[in-house]
Amino acid sequence: MIIPWIYYVQADEQLLVESFSRRWTVNGPQRYTARPFERITRRSGLVLGPTEYVYVTDSLSGQVRLERGPQLLFPNAYEELGKILLAIPLKKNQYARILDRSTGQLRVERGEQSVYLQPNEIQIGAIEAGYNIDEHHAVLVRSTTDGQLNLITTPQVFIPTAEQEVIEHRQRILLENHEVVVIKDRDGRYQFRRGSQRDRSFFLEPYTDLVTFRWSSGLHKDKRNLVITHLDIRPKFMWYAFEARTQDNVEILIDITFFWQLADVEAMIVSTDDAPGDICAHARSAIIQAVSQTSLERFLSNFNSIVRDAVIVPEDDFYAERGVKLHSVEVRSITCKDPNTQRVLQEIIQETTNRLNRLQKQESENEIKVKQLEGEIVAQETRSRLLELQRRIAQAEAETHGLAEAERVHAFIQGLGDDLPISEKLAIFNILRRQEAIASLSQGKAQLYLTPADINLSLEHH
Repeated sequence: MIIPWIYYVQADEQLLVESFSRRWTVNGPQRYTARPFERITRRSGLVLGPTEYVYVTDSLSGQVRLERGPQLLFPNAYEELGKILLAIPLKKNQYARILDRSTGQLRVERGEQSVYLQPNEIQIGAIEAGYNIDEHHAVLVRSTTDGQLNLITTPQVFIPTAEQEVIEHRQRILLENHEVVVIKDRDGRYQFRRGSQRDRSFFLEPYTDLVTFRWSSGLHKDKRNLVITHLDIRPKFMWYAFEARTQDNVEILIDITFFWQLADVEAMIVSTDDAPGDICAHARSAIIQAVSQTSLERFLSNFNSIVRDAVIVPEDDFYAERGVKLHSVEVRSITCKDPNTQRVLQEIIQETTNRLNRLQKQESENEIKVKQLEGEIVAQETRSRLLELQRRIAQAEAETHGLAEAERVHAFIQGLGDDLPISEKLAIFNILRRQEAIASLSQGKAQLYLTPADINLSLEHH
């Protein structure tokens, strides 16, 4: 007698039952009684979360289907479960490219959503963010169907379609008043945009490029590593150093400064691809020729005029043909290549400097002395005017006092009447004046000495 087996299947369990000719599944919750010659396999169901999914393969037909969560998944007897996969989360401004390997078709999935890949689909590349297009940003895209380029400038968060490929994220070019850019179009022609024009801000159109200039840089202009796209047409300074040999066979190092500007960009781009290098090379040739015909002593005494006359020649069209204008050129420094000669030159320069300093000091001292003398002269003149003014005031006071005294005397004499002679009137006036003087002295601390004559005193013996 064969005793049957009883199986209690939980809600999250499944029994795989296999007999000689077939197999099937029993899902819980329930009780199952196994028959003879059946092989029972207990297995748990597959729990899928909200963002999880799994591929289920039918071993009889080879078909693969997708099962998404959330759910408790029980495969049938002839199905196999793959690995649990996570859905692709896309934010609102994100997108992902999905390729169908069975058809070769490409599609773009945009957020906000979770993307579940079908069994025959794969993700191409990583999740990408959309392109923010505004007043200063645009996107250059290429159509994969016809290969044409298109510039997207409409404000939006741009997400390309399956037939579009983003080539470049472009920024609006903003030109200042002193800037010029050169644009090469699809036919190789040059276009010139200036900051002084109305259309001073723009996007580069498809099939156009900004012309990039590689100019010589550095003190010796021996490297073309100055890369620019925006040309500055304002006057500017440029430094350059090179070697030369004087007529008396002295090797010197000359350091000069150019003050120049781009005057004609159209002529420059046609004639040269290195405007600073051409300026320095041409000026160097002219200066070397001029220095070779001049002695060191004469060159040191007139170096600025010699260099200027050699470089700036009205009849020379070299600079104008290259669209540049040379305003001035000056010598910054001169050194001898030979150390001994340089030491002697430094001594000469130092002595000359000392002499100039002494002359300047003497001139300053002379100016100080002159200022002191001028100050004394002004003081004496002021003192003379003061004395003259005091004299005039004293004279005026004396005249006023004299007139008052004369009026008083005249009134006194007139008051004595006409009976007395003038001599007696004067005697009476003098007596009164003497009394006034004695009264004034008596009120002070002075001592008064009188002679007999003063008081009309006489001693007589009777």
